[in-house]
Amino acid sequence: MNWEIYIRRTSDKLSKYIFNKQIIEKYYHSEYLLVFTLAIIIGIITGFAEVGLKELIKYFSGLFFPGEGNNVLSEISNSPWYLVLTLPAIGIVLSKFINELYFKEQKTHGVANVIETIISRRGVMNPIASFIKAFTSAITIGTGGSVGPEGPAVHLGAGIGSGISQLFKVNTTRMRTLVGAGAGAGVAAAFNAPIAGALFAVEIILMEFKFQQFSAIVMATVMATFVSHSLVGDLAEFQAINYQLTSAFDIVLFIILGVASGLVSYLFINFITRIEKFYEKRKFTKSYYSSILSGLAIGLIGIYLPNIMGTGYDTIELSLDNHILWYIGGIIVFVKIFVTGITLSSGGTGGVFAPAIVVGAAMGAFLGYVFNYLMPSIAPVPEAFAIVGIAGLLAGTMHAPFTSIIMVFELTKNQDFVLPTMITSIISVAITKAMIKESIYTLPISEGDLLLKYRNEQNVLNKYAVSDVITKKVTIIYENENFVNIVDKLLTDRNSILAVLDMNNQFYGLIDINLMKDILYDREIVKNVLIAGDIAIKDLPILNGNTSLQIAWETINKVQNDCLPVIDMNDRFCGVIFRKDIDSIYQEELEKENLSSNIAYTIAQHESNKIIHLTNDLFLAEINAPQAFLGKSIKELGIRNNYHIEIISIKKSDNTQIQPNANYIFESEDKIILTSNDSDKITSITD
Repeated sequence: MNWEIYIRRTSDKLSKYIFNKQIIEKYYHSEYLLVFTLAIIIGIITGFAEVGLKELIKYFSGLFFPGEGNNVLSEISNSPWYLVLTLPAIGIVLSKFINELYFKEQKTHGVANVIETIISRRGVMNPIASFIKAFTSAITIGTGGSVGPEGPAVHLGAGIGSGISQLFKVNTTRMRTLVGAGAGAGVAAAFNAPIAGALFAVEIILMEFKFQQFSAIVMATVMATFVSHSLVGDLAEFQAINYQLTSAFDIVLFIILGVASGLVSYLFINFITRIEKFYEKRKFTKSYYSSILSGLAIGLIGIYLPNIMGTGYDTIELSLDNHILWYIGGIIVFVKIFVTGITLSSGGTGGVFAPAIVVGAAMGAFLGYVFNYLMPSIAPVPEAFAIVGIAGLLAGTMHAPFTSIIMVFELTKNQDFVLPTMITSIISVAITKAMIKESIYTLPISEGDLLLKYRNEQNVLNKYAVSDVITKKVTIIYENENFVNIVDKLLTDRNSILAVLDMNNQFYGLIDINLMKDILYDREIVKNVLIAGDIAIKDLPILNGNTSLQIAWETINKVQNDCLPVIDMNDRFCGVIFRKDIDSIYQEELEKENLSSNIAYTIAQHESNKIIHLTNDLFLAEINAPQAFLGKSIKELGIRNNYHIEIISIKKSDNTQIQPNANYIFESEDKIILTSNDSDKITSITD
């Protein structure tokens, strides 16, 4: 049975037989109460699921590697060489077989897949698929594959959040929030880190901060952490030494660590992305023979360097305890990146979060030894750099400095490292972003304009041109205008901006009233000296009326000015565009989008094609695209004049919604959400 149909039928039964319908309606209309309640449920379920995933990975590791020892690294090191050689290949092949069986068309994995789902399907996920992914990741990790459980944990939490959302038929905006809450809960339960989990959801999954969203996410992460604490204890994931910044030289060393973190983060992102593309483009590398060879390569390396196998948490502990040889730390940095890339590319399932912190710890341990060897009095605690290196790699690879800083604090339960991690993380992100625009999670989905749809600033503003919001009533003066007249123009015309032209009527610059305030203190001195050409802000980017608001918004932010000049097709000055006007357009469009989502949700509570009476003279309906509409555009049909309806949005066959435009051509499976002041007009269309 199709899982979507199953969830829909289960939801209908719950609504009909278990809950009183009036109570349900109260919940739906009390947004905070509904979302908070569901977030708590999602957090609790995710907490149990994540603890179960941890235990499954531990069980598989002990099952496949029978060597003696008190941790996974010891068990791998003491297992027979032929098991270490062959098990990664077996795990990758099994994982690949299961994934191809259930996810033939899925190109992304882990966190990237969650983000892609929010973009392309508005958060609609198959919760059963998330559990299957968790199971295959446990196989991959348990047999020595170089991946982490955090990506599957995020996917698991997001799947639970989406499943609960579909069960209660919440609207798109709420579903996105709850999917983000589930993803954050997965991170929180994995590391006993509720704050980092919440920031992860906001900074990486949703890429925006709204108080209502954040509140629900916090509820989920707190509940997931509470469950994890109750079952496995409230312990720091990694034990850390005490450390204090003592001099300016310490800061210089952490700056160097930040630079190194940025460069290694770029290598991490670039190599893993390139090797995945390499495997995708060649027929042989897609085969099971390639998976076997890749697994054997991992096993062969693991015989001599077992630190690179599995999650690598034991290697992190060795780095933090200063029990790892300095040159081994340097080797692990590059080898771990290599084996992580081939594990994922050849069919293994897992995340890149754990490999990133292993690389960060190893890099920090290596540099800590170098600093201690060269300057023992300045760097007496080399293991401190291993801890901060974790933050540097997380920040650089994820492009998320806030999550990384808080993550290290919650992983170690040690606030001594907050200042060093702040320094290293910010520098790491700055360097990595300068070299590669997207993070390890967004790069796989950056093609095909998927991110353009997700980043609302670009998506919304692309629909408008500068000419739509231009301010034409601007007082114009010439570059030789004297200071007294300039002040008089600003005061009498009540303009905050004056446009300055040169003697050839070409744009010269702008005079801002805020700029004049500082000069007015010395007006007696400068009034007979300064002219408009001396005061004007010159070399500003000049926009054309046909330029999109997206480009205008990016340009204004780049020059950090509140307005920019606009010229017409003949290169003549015609006005200015203010940042506040762009912001106003942006907010209006977001409100329209939210209204559309809420309308769609309202309709979803009723039967298809049923007309809903909203107000005395307004009716709302969702109808299947009529036969007469198919293959024709909105403009061609003359929807407003000929049918007397307003189209709010169009729902595609995959449940995504698009905003209508005049050139949109209707397709056979489209559903139209519309309003009209005459219910008979709606009925006549559906007949």
